[in-house]
Amino acid sequence: MEQLFHLLKAAGEAQTINQRGLAAACGISVGKVNALLRRAEGEGYLTITREGKRSRYALTRRGVDFLEHTLRRRQGQKLPLKAAPRPKTAVVLAAGRMFDQKRPAALQPLDDVTILDRTVEVLKASGIERVIITAGSCADEFKQKFAGRTDIRLVENSRYKWTGSMASLALAAGTLTPGEAGGGLLIVKGSTVFERRAVSALLESDAPFSVLLTPLSGTGVEILVELDELGEVFRFTQDLRQVNRVEGEFAGLARVSGEVLEMMQEYYQKNSNPMLNFEYVLENIGRLYPLMGIKVDDLIWGQVWDGQSYQRMLNTVYPRILRQERELRQKMAAEAAVRILELEEDELEEISFAGGITNTNFLVCARGKKYILRLPGLMTETLINRINEKFNAQVASDHGFNCRIIYCNAETGIKLSEYIEGAETMTPRTIRLDENMKKAADIFRRLHRSDFKMNNTFDIFEQGEEYERMMEDPAAQMYEGYMEMRPKVMGEVRGRLRELGYDLTRPCHCDGVAANWVKDKDGRLYLIDWEYSAQSEPLLDLAYFLMENEYTPEEEELFVQYYLDGEPEPPEFQEKLLLMKIATDFVWSMWALLRDLGGDRLGSYGPDRLARAARNYEVWSAGRKSGNFV
Repeated sequence: MEQLFHLLKAAGEAQTINQRGLAAACGISVGKVNALLRRAEGEGYLTITREGKRSRYALTRRGVDFLEHTLRRRQGQKLPLKAAPRPKTAVVLAAGRMFDQKRPAALQPLDDVTILDRTVEVLKASGIERVIITAGSCADEFKQKFAGRTDIRLVENSRYKWTGSMASLALAAGTLTPGEAGGGLLIVKGSTVFERRAVSALLESDAPFSVLLTPLSGTGVEILVELDELGEVFRFTQDLRQVNRVEGEFAGLARVSGEVLEMMQEYYQKNSNPMLNFEYVLENIGRLYPLMGIKVDDLIWGQVWDGQSYQRMLNTVYPRILRQERELRQKMAAEAAVRILELEEDELEEISFAGGITNTNFLVCARGKKYILRLPGLMTETLINRINEKFNAQVASDHGFNCRIIYCNAETGIKLSEYIEGAETMTPRTIRLDENMKKAADIFRRLHRSDFKMNNTFDIFEQGEEYERMMEDPAAQMYEGYMEMRPKVMGEVRGRLRELGYDLTRPCHCDGVAANWVKDKDGRLYLIDWEYSAQSEPLLDLAYFLMENEYTPEEEELFVQYYLDGEPEPPEFQEKLLLMKIATDFVWSMWALLRDLGGDRLGSYGPDRLARAARNYEVWSAGRKSGNFV
């Protein structure tokens, strides 16, 4: 086909030429020319007439179509990109256009969060580990907002008034380590608000160089996108007159591999226009490498650039986004319930939201029975080992501690349990009432003495060391007093517990907060949510329970009596319990700091626990000196 293309092209340009001349023009033999001419004429690509010793060649419409098609195919050929991993870093471009010439759009509030807060939350929930934010106006406010966040990096573009978005992106890219840069980026315009599935659409595609497309929003400031026959971006433009066929609108999100990011930086270094925007850099690189358009036809999203668009976001777009996300979550729950319970769709009588923070729970009614369906929170698999949870929760259910589990999937984290009729969830106050205290103590005693085994082991000190490894510089980041307490807890307390018998061989729940205790209509108490359960030290289980539910010394004394059930208190019991309180508070203060650094503001939870660990350490030290603890 290639030789035929060159022959037709040369014949059409020369019109009158002999076969030797065609052979020279095409770089092939005269014999091959003769054969190709017979084929071309026979298939209707050209007509041949004689003019003396020369031949006159006239391309037919079919011949012209063949040349045009071959040229288009050639122009569509692009260089391949290397396979690339799913990005773990995102850049939010928030240094650009000012909101009404006063504040960046990213800092405008949406209910109780700003646009930027919402964007960061969606990115983190989608598996993005690092977020780089470029700031221009109000840079000090950005700094204050994200102070202490190790997962957030702020890059200031002091020339934001005179530069386009590519300048900010280049500054952000310049802060990446080689490892971060090699993993590629998710690029997000800071003035956009979108559904969570906008991010997953890009991250879950197999296109390492792609942009998110949606139907036209009708705002009048759309960046229109034209695609080629292969679904690759051919043109970005805001001028409808430049587009042959509008395939969608660029929604402000793009994914680039490390290879493409390097090309973008090189392109920008050679650029002389400071107002260049990053999407046009994508377009230019896309002329040589395949830039795919990822279309989500029903995505709800919007962009804020002035007061009118902001009011539209508050009054129309954002409420629709929240409603759509809620409905999609409920639809997922309904589909899961129908699948798990093997129902016909009309047998699903009710499905409604039943609470949840990390996870989302739904009340399911079908065939006259009620269930609780749990959909796991996004990316909770990084915090919770679902295989261990499935095994442990089922064992606890089989032995009557947990509510009855119908289904638990270790891969997806979806769980279906029987509904507890007349369910009353405990509070720190109600779990301290004598009736409930007695039942909780009985559950703990029977659990800790059970002969079954959990699927894993939990050591509070090893967990603390793991938290330290997750911090870049624990000494600099931890709350005041941490460095003084660390050798006391990880050295003295840990060593003393080993002397007394630090037993990690008993089944434990390890998360006895009040919300995990539920009482049914008949007064039976259940211990639910076994996500953190393990083989561990029983007094660690008790220490956490007593402290989280704010037991007074008198209430604690009574609880211990119920727990021992008439047996004499072992001589080391009180000392071990106090040591476990110290270790628990110390380590969970580290957990609280990591949550704070990750964006979950826990207030004084961490400092309060570190301070209480210090106070209890002093009590223990004084007791050792006075002979109370021998």
